[in-house]
Amino acid sequence: MPFLHTLSPQARVMVFAPHPDDEALGCGGLIQHAVALGAAVRVVFQTDGDNNPWPQRYVEQRWSIDEDCRRRWGARRRLEAGRSVQTLGLQAEDAVFFGLPDQGLTRLWDERDEAALALHVAELETFRPTLLVVPSQDDNHPDHEGSYALIQEAMKRAGMALPQWAYLIHRRWFCPEASGMTLELTLRQKARKLAAIECHETQLFLSSARFCGYARDQEIFIPSSTSSTPA
Repeated sequence: MPFLHTLSPQARVMVFAPHPDDEALGCGGLIQHAVALGAAVRVVFQTDGDNNPWPQRYVEQRWSIDEDCRRRWGARRRLEAGRSVQTLGLQAEDAVFFGLPDQGLTRLWDERDEAALALHVAELETFRPTLLVVPSQDDNHPDHEGSYALIQEAMKRAGMALPQWAYLIHRRWFCPEASGMTLELTLRQKARKLAAIECHETQLFLSSARFCGYARDQEIFIPSSTSSTPA
């Protein structure tokens, strides 16, 4: 895994997760590796994953989901995210929550929402990362696409040009050896990644096999050394 040689104890790694669970599914092994090196790691949860009606309907045995229900569900998912990052070796304070609208990141990008962009810029300027770990712009989920675009614009506004490693969740990866960088997980890392995924228990009620299936032997990242904001 030669690309990991670019990480060091002096690295400052900022992971962007559109929803609670993306940090574990997409890069739970990488987070563990960075922590083991002694690098500083911050996980930014852009939404609380509160607009997630089908698991909520199943768990709470209700059909109608109003604003109070969504707020309660989002608070529950924040707690799960806190447990997940601690399982991966971080402290609770290493997680930041923006509370942006779930299923709304693409809309925020399309509108060039100033408040949302200001949150991203401020976090970049405060933490001063040396590496970004971001959702792939090729991800099929609109929040992941919107997340990527907001991050690129924020980086531009902050005057930063940082290396980025992108993770892809909502699309099958057909040819990783030709397109991405592969991180081989040890048995211990794989087990801890699975434990972190299982912290997101609200997501396992209807999709346990699919979610736990992300605790694979490898994680794959798409490298990029420049930022380019979609038009």
